[in-house]
Amino acid sequence: MSRRRRKASPVATAADAEIAAARLAAIVESSDDVIVSKSLDGIITSWNAAAERMFGWTAAEAVGRHITLIIPEDRLAEEDEVIARIRRGQRVEHFDTVRRTKDRRLVDVSITVSPVKDSRGRIVGASKIARDITERRRLDEERQQLLARERTARATAEAANRAKDEFLAVLSHELRTPLNAVFGWARMLQSADMSDAVRERAVAAIVRGASAQVRLIEDLLDVSRIVAGNFPLDVQRFDLRDVVTAALDTVRPAAEAKGIAIEMQTAPGPLIVLGAEDRLQQVVWNLLMNAVKFTPRHGHALLRLQQCDRAAEITLSDSGEGIATEVLPYVFERFRQEDSSSTRAHAGLGLGLALVRHLVELHGGSVTAESPGKGQGATFRVRLPLAPPAPGGDG
Repeated sequence: MSRRRRKASPVATAADAEIAAARLAAIVESSDDVIVSKSLDGIITSWNAAAERMFGWTAAEAVGRHITLIIPEDRLAEEDEVIARIRRGQRVEHFDTVRRTKDRRLVDVSITVSPVKDSRGRIVGASKIARDITERRRLDEERQQLLARERTARATAEAANRAKDEFLAVLSHELRTPLNAVFGWARMLQSADMSDAVRERAVAAIVRGASAQVRLIEDLLDVSRIVAGNFPLDVQRFDLRDVVTAALDTVRPAAEAKGIAIEMQTAPGPLIVLGAEDRLQQVVWNLLMNAVKFTPRHGHALLRLQQCDRAAEITLSDSGEGIATEVLPYVFERFRQEDSSSTRAHAGLGLGLALVRHLVELHGGSVTAESPGKGQGATFRVRLPLAPPAPGGDG
């Protein structure tokens, strides 16, 4: 017997289609994602509950209006591109962009747009699914910031380790050089055959070498005590003009040996500060010796002391080698020198300016360095708070 295929009842087909449409509508309405439909002209034709929650407009307010309702002005070109692709039958997937809410807030969203076809297969509109990615963006940005901070911290640590290695190499060189001279001349003193003139020269060389080592060791100990927070100051009231003058008198022989003229300009009246007189003299001495070291023969420097508001300001400008732009931010750091090679032109550990900064900050002041660049000199500026007037009135 042959079997006859039953034709589907038109009533059943309509019922099935109605059930499918109702099921689809329920899915769309209950979706946590925004689902919006629009015509090819950009007119909104459907707007689910998630769209109401995200954008603030109800379906009654949104349907029938143009999709630019939720597109910021600077993103309108995106809509033209999306519609052009939809007309070609293409699907736009996971497009990250920004949309605007009813209260004018901007929301980061990821959008997928698909063509909508009629029963004859013609493209008549588009269906858009959007998801709020604000939290994802925030987490991505935090992750990128953490990675950037980690890279920066690693680079800083590596630079610090390199600087310390270079410093140790410089330290061994600086200690060995005067020690070799001391040892060599001491061995010569053991020789019986030595004239008085040579003996005097040997003693002078030994004293000079020993003094150099003492200065190096004292600088190291000072920095170590400051870093450890164990650096007591004998605080007194005194006139800063006396400190600056004494430091200049100490350095002047070294400056004159190189033919460097140092001009001094001081405030007419007393500049009374509270601090350790010997340590502030060390600050000025270090700055002056730095200027003498890096200023070529027959150069010049200007040391100025003046009052600025309630602070005393020491400014030292020289016609020396200057400071490279990339080195300027690190000039007061420990273990950092512009040239730390064994063949560098100038001796020393490079701790002088680090000590200057530490000592000035211990006195509640600040120090800065300026330079137009290599070969154009440098200016160092120290600001120290003036002491409050004493009951007796010394200024």
